[in-house]
Amino acid sequence: MKHDDLMRRLTDARPGHLDPDRPVDPDVRRTELQSAMARTGKRTGEPQAAPVKRRRSRVGARPAWSVALAGAAAVAAAALVVTITGPLPGDGPRSGTGASATAFAESRILLAAASSVEKTEATSGAYWYQEKHMGSLQKVPGKDYALDVRQESKSWLTKGTGKRDRRWTLHIDAGARPATPADEEAWRADGSPKQWDMTDYDQARRDLQRESNKRGPDDDAPPEPQPEIITWDGEGEVAGDAPGGDGDTGLSGAEIGLAELESLPTDPERLRKRLEQLVDEQYNGPQHILQMLLGDTAENLALELPVSPQLRAAAYRVRASLPGVRDIGEVTDRSGRPGYAVELENPRPGGEGKRRLVFDKETGLPLSEELYATSAHGGHKPGELTSYTTFTATKWTDQAPPFDKDFIADELEIPTAETDAEPADKG
Repeated sequence: MKHDDLMRRLTDARPGHLDPDRPVDPDVRRTELQSAMARTGKRTGEPQAAPVKRRRSRVGARPAWSVALAGAAAVAAAALVVTITGPLPGDGPRSGTGASATAFAESRILLAAASSVEKTEATSGAYWYQEKHMGSLQKVPGKDYALDVRQESKSWLTKGTGKRDRRWTLHIDAGARPATPADEEAWRADGSPKQWDMTDYDQARRDLQRESNKRGPDDDAPPEPQPEIITWDGEGEVAGDAPGGDGDTGLSGAEIGLAELESLPTDPERLRKRLEQLVDEQYNGPQHILQMLLGDTAENLALELPVSPQLRAAAYRVRASLPGVRDIGEVTDRSGRPGYAVELENPRPGGEGKRRLVFDKETGLPLSEELYATSAHGGHKPGELTSYTTFTATKWTDQAPPFDKDFIADELEIPTAETDAEPADKG
């Protein structure tokens, strides 16, 4: 029997309630999603986040259908109907296969998020504004606790008068806090200091010695290790990058201007082909590097750039079609927000850590990006969170940036114990 005949007979034999065009009660989809996420966590063996007390949420995500066919019909129909019951192996479809969006089943969570995000409301404004809170979890040298060393960034993006768009970025040193409740207990036992020298002098001297061994007899001696001081309060606004210069892009992957965004297709297969073309035009490298950059570019569309809900959903589906995506399930991110997470392998040579992207359970919009250790390095154990970025604002605005020239804060003195300011309350 020909493949097309088999698929047509299986389609005709499908029960009516499994028709993909049949409307589904939102409560049914909500129950399917919650049940599937529970199964995903059990099957993958991933540690699940402890439940958090919160108001009952209206889960607006529209995960694709669960399949309940029996026998041979179930085997064939599974290729047509996306479920959300766990990760699928394989590399996904390649360009030119004509595969539909539902065939991009490398990550069911990304596909469910795409179904939700394309139904969000499109907005507009003079500037595309993003606000991010970042943290790096670092062990204090000579102590038995770690700190969450925090930074913030605010960026504004708008069309320029020429070919290049205009971007402003404000960098903020937000200070440090004990990384976990256990770290806070150890910090209090240490006398609750409000500043720390994060330089590991023994390791720094070893590194400098290796560098010295490479130097010639006429080279200057390497400098002595310098203190790296961080404080409870931080330095506040430390720098601003106004339009102009090479530092305005700030994204990996293919560079896409705002004008180009308006012409990108919202069909996942056509979008993937266009992004492959852009990457190939802008970079020269082997296929596996170009595929890595294709993933970066799709993530830029999904997480960073001012695109329509339909284009953002298509970017999700393109990213889901690429290898190295694994569904994690329900998690709570560093800021305490519940969401659904996928894990992304690090394809870069020598790349440390695995990344997680966390998406809002109702809207499908990105909540955060987290990096986890894969080996004992920098005081971390495998599986521990090492850094994170939370997206706290992503929107169009008519409010202009508060600066128009590059700047570095005038007072960037290294604090000492004698000049340490009175600490603020913990927050």
